[in-house]
Amino acid sequence: MAFRPLFGIAAGFGALLLLAACSTSALNLAPASPTTPYRGTAGTPAANAVGADFAVTPDPSLPITIAAPKLDPAHNYGLSELINIAQLSNPATQAAWQRAREAAAATGIAEGAYLPILTADVLAGYAVTSTTAPGFDGVLVDIPNGSITTSGTQIMPSLAVKWLLFDFGERDAALATAQQLSFAANVGFNGAHQTLIHEVSIAYFQYSAARAQSRIDAAALDNAKVVLTAAEARVEQGVATTMEVAQATQVVAQAEFDLTLAQGRERSTYSALLGAMGISPATRIKVQDLGGKPLPRQVPADLEQLITTSLQRRPDVQAAFAQVKASEQGILAAEAGFLPKVALTGTVNRTFGSYSVTDSRFDSTATLDVSQPNAAVLLGISVPIFDGGMRDARLDAAKANAAASQQDFARLQGAAAQEIVVAYDVLRTSLSAYAAATALVNAAKVNNEAALDYYKNGLGTLADISVTQTGLLKAQYAQAQARSDAFVAAATLAFATGTLTSAQ
Repeated sequence: MAFRPLFGIAAGFGALLLLAACSTSALNLAPASPTTPYRGTAGTPAANAVGADFAVTPDPSLPITIAAPKLDPAHNYGLSELINIAQLSNPATQAAWQRAREAAAATGIAEGAYLPILTADVLAGYAVTSTTAPGFDGVLVDIPNGSITTSGTQIMPSLAVKWLLFDFGERDAALATAQQLSFAANVGFNGAHQTLIHEVSIAYFQYSAARAQSRIDAAALDNAKVVLTAAEARVEQGVATTMEVAQATQVVAQAEFDLTLAQGRERSTYSALLGAMGISPATRIKVQDLGGKPLPRQVPADLEQLITTSLQRRPDVQAAFAQVKASEQGILAAEAGFLPKVALTGTVNRTFGSYSVTDSRFDSTATLDVSQPNAAVLLGISVPIFDGGMRDARLDAAKANAAASQQDFARLQGAAAQEIVVAYDVLRTSLSAYAAATALVNAAKVNNEAALDYYKNGLGTLADISVTQTGLLKAQYAQAQARSDAFVAAATLAFATGTLTSAQ
């Protein structure tokens, strides 16, 4: 009997060694070396890979969920409709909504700390206890020393309540922190929609500019073919040489090359638009042209007032300020950790048991059934005295977090103001550039038409037409780009000032 405890200790030690060995063997889940490709599945040892192919085995069970909304193939979708589709399909807004719900639930958790906690437990099992019983010398008989052993099953259901009555504002600070973080998540949700509207708008304007450039290059190709036809006619009339036809043919080839590049850019910006919307890149959707949508006629006059009012309504600035307030409440919560707490505790339980009692001194055994109720109501106070400096560390961390939040808030204000100023200047420059480019296009058109008429009538040269066509092409490019830049700058300024808030 004396060796049983030693055997139990040895068995426990052996079990610990076995667990340690199992922990070390988990390294076989990783690749064998820095240059060995991984092969395997989750939770199984890595397989020996042959060669240096680092491909990953396809997983048919992997859920692929790229949004593919149902669209009308005959409908031309305008910008507001594209934004509406994006708001319904893009995972970014869905994730922001879930984060707002998570933060709201955290507020409910903080509010629950004010209420009592009620728990019900049931303990059941088998117990053995042994106590030493002294013997005694009697007149008639001597009783040697022995032991009394009690063994049996027992069940103890219990009900306990604990109510924290007073904590010097720690729960208040936690609730205020949760409320500020919930507010930050809520305005962040609105901000996610504003960001999505901005991204879709920018992609739409860039796609419209690419389409305009494709149209310009297509028109340039048509003009080049007209010149080629005129050159061929002049050769037939004997007033031109085959060199002019060759030169005109080269211009046509160059125009075809430029059109091919422009169409490639158009397809790229179309894919970028689908990506901004968060829908499948394989989607086919007809997009309404920007057409004659009017440009902004002027920019706001008072830039300083614009910056102030814009920062006050921007979601990211409001969220950062909420983070500042939350961090300040963190200091109050850390300070409350140094103070006592008062709580009310109550318990009600009953012990049910059936025991066998053996007394070795008399070699006798008896049975005992127990049904014992217990109840207690206690008012307690907890006073922190020493915790190895954890409370001081928490307070220092809370103060550092508050100071960092203040600096982040200041940095964000400066960055936001810079965004507004840059968008303001770009919009003003783009509007001026568009006005100048429009005048340039009008002049270039007149010049090109005149050069073409002169050439058809035998009064001009092919070189004159090439110069005027190149000038017209550059002017039209500049006009299309300036128009796109103006729309992009207008959308960016609206986003930076917190006014790009809906699809309309």
